[in-house]
Amino acid sequence: MKKYTYLCNRILNQIAYVTMIRAKGIVEVREGYADTDELLDSVDLLPNGEYGYLLFDKNKNRSLPQLKFLFGYLLKTLSEKLEEHPEPEALYRYFEELYAPIHTCNIPGEQNTFEYFDLKNESTTEMDFVIEKIIHHAKSEWGIDLLSRDLLKAAEAAEPYAGAYAETWKNLSRKI
Repeated sequence: MKKYTYLCNRILNQIAYVTMIRAKGIVEVREGYADTDELLDSVDLLPNGEYGYLLFDKNKNRSLPQLKFLFGYLLKTLSEKLEEHPEPEALYRYFEELYAPIHTCNIPGEQNTFEYFDLKNESTTEMDFVIEKIIHHAKSEWGIDLLSRDLLKAAEAAEPYAGAYAETWKNLSRKI
């Protein structure tokens, strides 16, 4: 049985991209059938307007703290500080190719082994290794000092991290 949780977010201020959770609940899927009663009851109570939602399974994502740090602080900060302001997603792909482990598989009908990266699904140990490599790369190649996750836990660093993490929700695209 898979359980899915949903969040309904309303865009309150498009300029500042402030969102507010309007409802939350559980959608249970059993044998291919989704029990959407709770979801529909919540949605029916919303006033007129446009809303976004996010579905996620309730399995613990062990590398989520590293991913939040990577996208919410490291890549965003680098994007802002680098001269050409590359997009955080472009920086992610760049560092993934430089530092993430290469996975291989054989695809039927193909002569060559297929190689690919899958940093988002790596172990926490591997993610930590890649994050440290990115921090070192930023300092040695570009002269940009980035805080480690441990240093960001300090009170004076909490606010910039929270702001950077909130920025990651600007893209309200329907695609994941």
